[in-house]
Amino acid sequence: MESHAKNNWMHATFQHPDSLSNAKSVVKFIWTHPSNQGQRARALFRAARFQARGRLLRRRTLAKLGQRSSIWAELHRTAASKTVYANPPDHPEMLVWQEILGPGDLFIDVGANIGSYTVWAGELGAEVIALEPAADTFVLLAENVNRNGYPTEALRVAAGATCGMARMTYGQDSANRLDPIGSAEVRMVTIDSIIKDRRVAGMKVDVEGFEMEVLRGCEQALLDQRIRVIQLEWNSTSIDATGIDRQSIASLLAKYGYRIYRPQRDGVLVPVDDLGFGADVFAMPDNR
Repeated sequence: MESHAKNNWMHATFQHPDSLSNAKSVVKFIWTHPSNQGQRARALFRAARFQARGRLLRRRTLAKLGQRSSIWAELHRTAASKTVYANPPDHPEMLVWQEILGPGDLFIDVGANIGSYTVWAGELGAEVIALEPAADTFVLLAENVNRNGYPTEALRVAAGATCGMARMTYGQDSANRLDPIGSAEVRMVTIDSIIKDRRVAGMKVDVEGFEMEVLRGCEQALLDQRIRVIQLEWNSTSIDATGIDRQSIASLLAKYGYRIYRPQRDGVLVPVDDLGFGADVFAMPDNR
């Protein structure tokens, strides 16, 4: 299920957990999640309280993230719901950043959504530049950034291959993406224009299939290998959105000396030989 189908399943499940099948899926997610080992019953209780608070009282829940951070979670917000259900929600991926990021590092969160990765990186001591184009989601991102107080610059922009204006969908939470006939207009920037000549310890890219456009907008940084580690979605959304498969993305990265890795359950990165669809991958200069 580590594919676009899984993304659709997760989005539908966490946005609409009313049906019996979706409720079972949420329970399975909580019960099998490595972050909940040794505290599964407590995690299920936390999830039930979150659902009841949202449905009966129409109130949000403050979800713990990391050791000393928190974000606001509300029903029908996929990333926020996952944080309620497990800490950290993206277990192997976030463990990778836990090993890589430290005080003084620069982390770029492209497609930051409500800010779970932004806050996670901030707690690790990194300076963060968070990019989120959807107006309604950006309000929540800014609120979570302000709540935790880590050094973060939140920008309501999309990242692409060029600077200018673009259209995108609206009101689809984590499934929002660039769309030439979308109902919302947003400013687009390149990563090169944002970071200029700075070195980046890490960059997470979650843009619903437009990863190639983001990478084309930071080719100078890639050429100089000034981005040390990149996290990328690796599912079929790129084909659905742009007609570009993941091999094309791997080839672009290889052109600049980057190799593809995937985290094991404990967050240890291992080289990827099979470039088929799957869980998120990480790219690093091959000489590392």
